[in-house]
Amino acid sequence: MIACVLASLCRRNPSRRRTLHLAAAALSACIASAILPRPAHAADADTKGWPDKPIRMIVGYPPGGGTDTVARVLAQQLGKALKQSIVVENRAGASGTIATQQVIRSEPDGYTVLFATASPLTGAPLTVKGLTYDPMTDLIPVTRIGGGPFILVANPQFPPNTLPELIAYAKAHPGDVNYASPGTMTANFFFSELLNMQAGIKTTHVPYKGSAALLNDVMAGQVQYTLDTPGTTLPLIHTGKLKALAIFSDTRLARAPDIPTAKESGFPDLVGGSWYGLLLPKGTPPAIVDALYQATKTALSGEDVRRAMEARDVIVEGSSPDQFRQYLQAEFKRWKGVTEKLGIEPQ
Repeated sequence: MIACVLASLCRRNPSRRRTLHLAAAALSACIASAILPRPAHAADADTKGWPDKPIRMIVGYPPGGGTDTVARVLAQQLGKALKQSIVVENRAGASGTIATQQVIRSEPDGYTVLFATASPLTGAPLTVKGLTYDPMTDLIPVTRIGGGPFILVANPQFPPNTLPELIAYAKAHPGDVNYASPGTMTANFFFSELLNMQAGIKTTHVPYKGSAALLNDVMAGQVQYTLDTPGTTLPLIHTGKLKALAIFSDTRLARAPDIPTAKESGFPDLVGGSWYGLLLPKGTPPAIVDALYQATKTALSGEDVRRAMEARDVIVEGSSPDQFRQYLQAEFKRWKGVTEKLGIEPQ
């Protein structure tokens, strides 16, 4: 259209031909620059002022719980490192998938960050039918903050007192032993089923909506055992309301050195538990991803943060974005193998 108009003007006034040709070239260049994608360095230049307003940290669990308290410890120090407020928002429900969906739908501008656990990232894709997101492509890993081991705890009246005794009891009483977890997409469930698979036993899964209710039922004897974090279980162990059979860690816990590891009983794969990580929505500029990672590293290196994390039995890691991505891929592959062997289908 523009070319036709310029050609018509040139025919009417040939002396203006050169001027119009130059104008056309300039106009074409402007249009091309508007259409063509900007080079990466131009996009990075837009991030130099980040962050210039408060950042929302979305947590998929209720206020006051273990995940929430760890998130708030990090948020306080991360805000200092970034010289900007970090506002923790709790969007509880569906084991973190609601919060994950909210972050995925948000603007990829670095002002909405997901504080996640394993459930919505590696558990939900394997157990939830019709999941509306793919965590491996819809989110950008920033850093794996750290994590802590599970402790296998049981009702004090349950006969077994060690992991080998639990295995022997389950084999002698097929169909009579049950365990609790916060749901089929949680790491608690996957590790319990991995134990069953490797020990050659079958125990019945009883799902709950949260740790508080299931721990109450284990203490009451409605359910015989469960896996949970040291921060949640140790106070109940010390008061005799629960007993510990094993801890899923490489070494014994300093605060509870009398609890043997599963590795000591011949199960080297039973190492792990809860973990926490930061992620951003797909499309977030690389410069912001790196800036958030570097600021988180700074926050996690502080002595106050480390002491606060240790008090919650969280071993600080602070992995790089690429290391976190590789970890997620490895965890997904690991639990995919377990679900396939057990015939677990998404529901």
